[in-house]
Amino acid sequence: MDYVITIPSYNRFSTILGRTLKFLLSHNIDMNKVYIFAHPFSYDEYKIIEQKIEGVKVIESKGGIMHSRNYITEYFNEGTNIVSIDDDVEELIDLNTNQPINDLDGFIKESFSMCGNGLWGVCALTNKFYSNMKDKFGLQSIVATFCGYVNIKSIVLTLDVCEDHERVIKYYQSNKTVLKRSWVGIKTKYWKTAGGLQTELDCLKRIQLQNFCASELKKRYPEYVFHRTRKSGLIDIRFKRNI
Repeated sequence: MDYVITIPSYNRFSTILGRTLKFLLSHNIDMNKVYIFAHPFSYDEYKIIEQKIEGVKVIESKGGIMHSRNYITEYFNEGTNIVSIDDDVEELIDLNTNQPINDLDGFIKESFSMCGNGLWGVCALTNKFYSNMKDKFGLQSIVATFCGYVNIKSIVLTLDVCEDHERVIKYYQSNKTVLKRSWVGIKTKYWKTAGGLQTELDCLKRIQLQNFCASELKKRYPEYVFHRTRKSGLIDIRFKRNI
């Protein structure tokens, strides 16, 4: 089973080399599968990566994560198996052993085989307290930090953040399989790594944007989602069960 790996990135040249690409190389992933979709402002800097790591391709993308994810959809053929990875992912952890998964290529291929024509993902955290440690099918959170999906060009994202929740809903509405491999977690630093969206927005503005998009998502899909608000004021999206 063939697949491509896409990494949207902005202003994280050192981070993507020291984390995500290092992670992929440590698992002996074929670098010919890897496409970095660089923000136009970062493209010239990122292009050097093609000289540093043979096989990697750097593509000039669009500004903003939603636009970049949609550009990736446009770039690849219908039906392409796409693995999307954020540019600061350090490892995937098997929560049963608290160790890195043994065979990343095998895990990716197995996940695509299990989800068929749909979407799959893993647990956002490496703390098994937040996981049921199972493979689960149905409407549920799939974070874009590390996920895979069969490319469907008609599915277009419209929210600047919460776009990963929007993708889940649109795949679910299209009667595509949604699979969460909850026994695997992502080692990364959410909201803490310099660069990326943080380059353009401070913490307060990020919360405001998150809350606006979360409210918009609930307005559009009240039958699927509800809200929970943290002490910080940040609104979290939750999917309803038994739909």
